Amino acid sequence: MGGRHTDRMRWSTTALFSLGFACLAIAVAAAGYLYYSNQAASLRTVIHNELGGIGQLKVDQLSTWRKERVADGSTLSQNPVFASLVERVLGTPSDPQAERDLLSWLAVFATAHAEWDHIRLLDPSGATRLSYPSPLPPLSSAVAQCLPTVVESGEAAFVDFYRCDVCQAVHLTLALPIRGHGAGSPVLGVLALRIDPSVHLYPLVTRWPMPSGSAETLLVRRDGDDALFLNPLRFDPGAALTLRIPLSSGDVPAVMAALGGTGLVEGEDYRGVRVLADVRAVPDSPWFVVARMDLAEVYAPLRERLWQTAVMVGLALVGTSASLAYVIKHREAKLSEARVAAAEALRALAARHEAILDSVPDIIMEVDDDKTYTWMNRPGRDFFGDDAIGRPASDYFVGNQETYSTVQPLFDGAHNLVYVESWQRRQDGEERLLAWRCRQLRDSSGHLSGALSSARDITDLRRAEGAKERLTLDLRRSNEELEQFAYVASHDLQEPLRMVLSYVQLLAQRYEGQLDDKAQKYIAYAVDGAARMQQLIEDLLLYSRAGTHGGPLTPTDSAAALATAVENLTKRIEEEKAIITHDDLPIVRADASQLVQVFQNLVSNAVKFHGDAPPRIHVSAEEKAREWVLSVRDNGIGIDPKYGDRVFAIFQRLHTREEYPGTGIGLAVCQRIVERHGGRMGFESEPSKGSTFYFGIPK
Repeated sequence: MGGRHTDRMRWSTTALFSLGFACLAIAVAAAGYLYYSNQAASLRTVIHNELGGIGQLKVDQLSTWRKERVADGSTLSQNPVFASLVERVLGTPSDPQAERDLLSWLAVFATAHAEWDHIRLLDPSGATRLSYPSPLPPLSSAVAQCLPTVVESGEAAFVDFYRCDVCQAVHLTLALPIRGHGAGSPVLGVLALRIDPSVHLYPLVTRWPMPSGSAETLLVRRDGDDALFLNPLRFDPGAALTLRIPLSSGDVPAVMAALGGTGLVEGEDYRGVRVLADVRAVPDSPWFVVARMDLAEVYAPLRERLWQTAVMVGLALVGTSASLAYVIKHREAKLSEARVAAAEALRALAARHEAILDSVPDIIMEVDDDKTYTWMNRPGRDFFGDDAIGRPASDYFVGNQETYSTVQPLFDGAHNLVYVESWQRRQDGEERLLAWRCRQLRDSSGHLSGALSSARDITDLRRAEGAKERLTLDLRRSNEELEQFAYVASHDLQEPLRMVLSYVQLLAQRYEGQLDDKAQKYIAYAVDGAARMQQLIEDLLLYSRAGTHGGPLTPTDSAAALATAVENLTKRIEEEKAIITHDDLPIVRADASQLVQVFQNLVSNAVKFHGDAPPRIHVSAEEKAREWVLSVRDNGIGIDPKYGDRVFAIFQRLHTREEYPGTGIGLAVCQRIVERHGGRMGFESEPSKGSTFYFGIPK
């Protein structure tokens, strides 16, 4: 009986112990689960912020890199002196001195910008006319396909990642149109600058700011129905322009990016491994950035902590109920230790983020809903001073500006992003113009808590733009005043010169036979000099009017203009027994009277400068993509190439007046008229074999 009671007590004690142990086990398991859940949420938030910060950093770096490359090329493509050299090199005939000068420009540019390894000058048809270094391999087909678009649009364009037809290496090329002088001038050619991304871009993309066993940055673009990888991958070095994933694979972060997704996503990467990724688009480009990390690495610290927790739970369950208090106390100590470790990890992450933001050259600041500065990065503190935090933003405004009224819609919730330019006072007192981009900040409950703003100092840029505009206006005014001066001077000199000529001629008539031969010779010199001076003044008046006093440009029959010019020269043509022929000539947009003047000057020169044989003159036309090119060819004495730079200069003569009369202004007038029509003029010649003068008239 007593044994059975003892057994019942034992069973009762066992049951109570088991119940207590079960309760202890449930309590410990529940505590472990809650601890694990909290750690998982905390860790995921940390990784979210880390991936998002790195993704945005890469996007900003790539966007800045693209802008800097376009700015590099613009130093050449927008330089009028460089464009003038290109026009001479691509002209007909090509100018050897201009080629040497242009190569010197390219050599200096290549030295200053070593990232461009191949530089070549292409004419509008895509032919390589000049290259540095020389010689270069044939032009890649990817670049050739892009050229017509650049020539037609007149805008710079990146030839995105492509493989070279010769070496199969991956390259990027920036195609820059080179325009002629004056607004609306056609594209003379294209400057193609090639860069090796493996040296000057991929390191920027693949560099991860902290140690990691699986993290990497992917650069992708949409290519048809696929997401195409553009850079070598950590686990697939040959993936650039080779690895592609169909857009139907919607669980792949690279596909999500190519389809326009943004933010933090979870999916399966190109290896079939589950990853956590931040996807973003690079502004003004077809590129997307994917910053990813294996989920296994993301949760590795959590798994380690889970094992530690399981060991502790096992030790607690193996112990007796008497050790329950000790186990609980020990667990509390461990939890406290974990919280300290998590806090340290968060502080370390915050320090890393602070270092990243301090390395950005732009000013980055936070303001609360009262528009008071609450945080700023190092460039911000350098600009405003370390004491700016806690002070109202208005303390740094210069004068009475509308900055607050511009950004107020951001704080009212009407806009998520606002751009404003504002004059600010730097800590040293200097006033600088900053370009601000302000974005809303919201707290965890979704309420508007302030704004995050980034700013860039554009003072020097705006001043340079103003100086350029003033220089352009001064140059235009100077040209107008010079034309007006030439017109007035030539017009006002006509009357006194006519009087001198009339009285000298009257003197010769009145005293004819009364003066000796020497006096008669002096009078003849005076009459001849006055007549030549009158002709020079009339020619100067004609030249000054050629570019400013023309009529409207209307459809004009160039054959009829040529016929009028030939009719005006009938006497000279008959005296020299000249033969004039022409092909079918087009209807062009021109000032009819000025087109007659051009034909008349060119035909007159061809008749005048002939050799022993009678002059033979032929006029032809060739249709180009954007213009008609009209040519006048003769069999005359030709022009020595060494005088090529003097042919179109005003009052420049290559012969004496005794050999060939004239003032040397005819070709200068022709060139001025053609330039007024928006065209260009040139010539080809060989001494003793004749010359061909051609000019273009835009369609």
